[in-house]
Amino acid sequence: MNAARPISGAVLARVADLPDNGAIALDFARGEQRFSVLLARRGDAVFAFENVCPHARYPLERPDGRVVVQQERYLVCSMHGASFEMSSGACAGGPCNGDGLTGVAIIVRDGVVLVA
Repeated sequence: MNAARPISGAVLARVADLPDNGAIALDFARGEQRFSVLLARRGDAVFAFENVCPHARYPLERPDGRVVVQQERYLVCSMHGASFEMSSGACAGGPCNGDGLTGVAIIVRDGVVLVA
């Protein structure tokens, strides 16, 4: 297991800090290990995925840290344009060839997103 992956109960973000119909990337490090999470929000619903495009194993966000969201529905890999359903992480088009994002289990409690 990746030692940089946040443990159960770790606070990831406040829902109010997530853009509605948008997403953010959160990066964690422990020693040499790295782990990155995408948090996406649509209204009151929050979704979490490992920030790794299954096509080329790159993070989805742009070099400036922004996550591209198209039509308020798709997370788009900035490297090759693979797109993924915001709510499920399923491949929606591009070079992901049917491979979806890996989900991260979360709990939303009192307006705070926690690792489940």
